[in-house]
Amino acid sequence: MARRRKRAGRLFLVILILLLVVAGAAVWFVYPTQSLDLKYRTVDFKEKLMTMIQNRDTRMKLSLEEVSQLSKKNLVKYKNTHDLGVEITGADFQMNGTVMTAQMNGRYGVLPFGAILKFQMSARGSQLILNHQSTTIRGVEVPQNVFVLDPIEISIKDYLPDLVTVKDVKFLSDGLELNFTLDWMSIPSLFK
Repeated sequence: MARRRKRAGRLFLVILILLLVVAGAAVWFVYPTQSLDLKYRTVDFKEKLMTMIQNRDTRMKLSLEEVSQLSKKNLVKYKNTHDLGVEITGADFQMNGTVMTAQMNGRYGVLPFGAILKFQMSARGSQLILNHQSTTIRGVEVPQNVFVLDPIEISIKDYLPDLVTVKDVKFLSDGLELNFTLDWMSIPSLFK
């Protein structure tokens, strides 16, 4: 009887150790590979508008970095108004044509994780829309029924004066080109 109890105790100990090893491996697997935050820089649209007016051009270019900063800013707004089921603690966006890739860090309860989210970008008027396509953790895809984001909308109009209206958005390899209709008669109001 004592021998049987000893074997059961050893078996329990082996199972417990295996469970701890598996849990440790799972935590290591999802743990973030880089340190990220949610700080962003504001894009100076006023300076860009002044340059556009001086050149008498109705086009404005946003660099990859500027689009990345706008995306990060709008992710912060998005996470404050949506229940994601996880807490996002950091992000870094990279744009390539119409594909936006976001390296993100977060927490699920107390468990930190790092993931890569891919978005398909499109434009509708003055809105940039990031449609979530996939999420991967270290190359393993997370099923969409487990984690998916609603589209993230970036309103370019929020950064522009009323005399400027976005007519067209072109996705370039090195950023975005915004084409505007401009009320040239209202330009003096910008200098007040």
